[in-house]
Amino acid sequence: QIYGGKPDVILFGAGLQLIFDNAYNPGLEWTHYDILLEEGAGWHLNSLTGPVPTEAQFRAVLSDLAGLRIRGEYRPLDDFGGLDNVSLESVFDFDLDGDDNSGAFDGDFLADTLCFPTGSIADIDALLISGKPVDSIVIRILYANAGEMLEPGPVPGTIDLAFANPQQLALINAGNAPTADFLAAIGQIQYSDQSPKPVRGERLIEFRVYTECGEVAIRYAYLPVYPPPDAGMDGDTLLCAGGDPVFLPDVPAGDPGGYWSPALAGGDYFDPDRDAPGTYRYIIPGAGGCPGDTAALVIGVEQGFDLGADTVICYDDVLTLTIPSGLSAWQWQDGSTGPTLSVTGPGAYALSGQTAACAFSDSLQVDFYTCRECPFYAPNIFSPNDDGINDLWQVFLPCAWLDFRLDVFDRWGNLVFSADDPEKGWNGRSKGKIAMPGVYVWRLTWTGERYGEQKTYRDEGDVTLLR
Repeated sequence: QIYGGKPDVILFGAGLQLIFDNAYNPGLEWTHYDILLEEGAGWHLNSLTGPVPTEAQFRAVLSDLAGLRIRGEYRPLDDFGGLDNVSLESVFDFDLDGDDNSGAFDGDFLADTLCFPTGSIADIDALLISGKPVDSIVIRILYANAGEMLEPGPVPGTIDLAFANPQQLALINAGNAPTADFLAAIGQIQYSDQSPKPVRGERLIEFRVYTECGEVAIRYAYLPVYPPPDAGMDGDTLLCAGGDPVFLPDVPAGDPGGYWSPALAGGDYFDPDRDAPGTYRYIIPGAGGCPGDTAALVIGVEQGFDLGADTVICYDDVLTLTIPSGLSAWQWQDGSTGPTLSVTGPGAYALSGQTAACAFSDSLQVDFYTCRECPFYAPNIFSPNDDGINDLWQVFLPCAWLDFRLDVFDRWGNLVFSADDPEKGWNGRSKGKIAMPGVYVWRLTWTGERYGEQKTYRDEGDVTLLR
């Protein structure tokens, strides 16, 4: 303030300014000064000559601190006044692991892995320093289940113990309790999980420290808990090919958190159509020196039967389907239950059957084709005299046909009859008149199927008409 009377420190917050001016001339030597953050330590409100702030005003600025301005010296003269280096310090420290050798930092604590669900919640070198008396410390298990609890040991007479529930307690200052008594009480508290099957994993314990200034610290203890797991019973199971994927952990009925070796295509689901049968191991690994467990499961997959591939046979042949071995009950698509089924016509043929463990079905398509030339017959004589005997002449074609043409000619080459269907015959008339007796020539062209392909046949001959 030798030059200009400007403040050395300004705190901005809650719409107020807290002003501090160092009244000492440090000269040319580095000098350490402590500036206390409290209303009676030389602070003024809004200006160097402003009033001394009240406790409420000081707390308001600190709880809503928006800025800190520090005035340093920069001039080609001797150093007079001002603050060149400032550090903010608090007369408070709470560290659940004083030397941080547990692997946790910022006042937290990481316990060694617990093979059984019980252990301390702070290191033996835990530290608690406070310029103001500690009013209370609230300790609780976060995300706790009903079996978890905090179990205190003997506490100093200066500390009162209060339980909100088995998972939360408070250490309360009963009057002039030093910080060492709070540390002694914390050192006696044990975490435990009395659940029938404690979950393997990390537990989180929260500490909240209160003084007359309110809540001043939050710390956490991390407790890895890995009790011996149960991977379940060794066993075997038989699944059916074509069935739905099975949630495999249900078979050994072990604890969750394991993995399968070899790995399953569907994570924890065994797919009979994707995963190979064999031995699978459900492994719950150990952690931090705590043991794991393994269960072995032999999985078999029963395959369905196969009636065979779709096929084509000759019209004159018969295909016999036979039930496969191993079926205890079966039924063909026509409802019959015989051991064989004769296939005499085209169509789809199916079999449903059951084994001791599975139900299967299969089908195949059977088609027919002509393997031999059709033995058609054309009579060489007929007598259309209405006596009911040989009155109609026609070509007999006992085969499937696609196209048919029959023409009959007289001796002069005149067309006297034609048909596009073998069921149509000649009654001995031509253009409505009775044809003359004699020899007539016929010509036949028809298209059929042989070995699954179209084939056209041609033939000709003569027929004698008698009266």
